[in-house]
Amino acid sequence: MKNLMFVGVAVAAVVAASAASAADVRMPIKTPPRPAPATQSWQGCYVGGHGGLGSSHTTWRDSPANNGQIDNTFLGQAANTDMSGAIYGAQVGCDFPLDGGLVFGLQGSWSQSTITGTNMDQFNSTWTLRAKVDSIVTATGRVGLTLDRSLIYARGGLAWVRGKFEIENTSVFLGSPSVTNAGWVVGGGVEWGFAPNWTVFIEADHFDLGTKGLFFPGAPANPLVLNPAFLVNAGQKVETLKFGANYRFGSLPGLHF
Repeated sequence: MKNLMFVGVAVAAVVAASAASAADVRMPIKTPPRPAPATQSWQGCYVGGHGGLGSSHTTWRDSPANNGQIDNTFLGQAANTDMSGAIYGAQVGCDFPLDGGLVFGLQGSWSQSTITGTNMDQFNSTWTLRAKVDSIVTATGRVGLTLDRSLIYARGGLAWVRGKFEIENTSVFLGSPSVTNAGWVVGGGVEWGFAPNWTVFIEADHFDLGTKGLFFPGAPANPLVLNPAFLVNAGQKVETLKFGANYRFGSLPGLHF
């Protein structure tokens, strides 16, 4: 009987000691979950700048009234001038998120250009042809798809290109009309948000300015070259690759799409 009592007391003492030790053990502190990475807001307006490279292709063709100037074989062939240079400028726009991760936007941009080119007329070896793109203005819409902090987009709309065209005949200046050609632009790019209000982008665009008639006064009184006034039909296409950054002002109050 005494042995059983001794064993019982011993077991009770062990249980009590274990309970006391367990009471001293603190509950583990659970580490709070990490917040989800912030996503870029694509609602609101922005302003930014850009720079990049550009190329252009100009075609020169005789007008029906002045055949034989560009192509002295009288076959109506078109001479070509290839051009290249840099662009730099600014843009402003607004974006409106839609359902399904889509974003619709409107943008206006202006670019100054150093795109130039000079070559000999391929069908009239005494003529030198020069062309220059001075500036590019666009008014476009764009639609894109968001991928976390990135926006993949396409854009298209209207374009106006200011340029100068020059012709010399055996070093005699025949004129340099400056004109603004209206046309269209299509392109696309990727924009990425690297800070709450800042994004960077890369974009490629194609411009088609159609064909425009150019008036050259010629050199009717020059003793070396007798060349009366004439018309030339010039067509122009431009390609650009630009890199830029935008500062975004945040959501537009009262606009919900």
